[in-house]
Amino acid sequence: MRILNFLSGLSVLFTTLAFAHLLHHFYVNAPHDVLHNPFFWTGMAVAIALGILSFMGGCLLLRRGR
Repeated sequence: MRILNFLSGLSVLFTTLAFAHLLHHFYVNAPHDVLHNPFFWTGMAVAIALGILSFMGGCLLLRRGR
């Protein structure tokens, strides 16, 4: 069970890293008129919050939830 928690934690962290990379490219390649749209920033804020929660979950899996 210990190795399963470790592998699950690693997979969650790698998925979070890929998600952050996707958000970065989404922000860099966005047209300039979209950057003034409040819906864009609301979506980015929600995505960043989910990324933070995902990172915390991956760290808890690596530490076995203590």
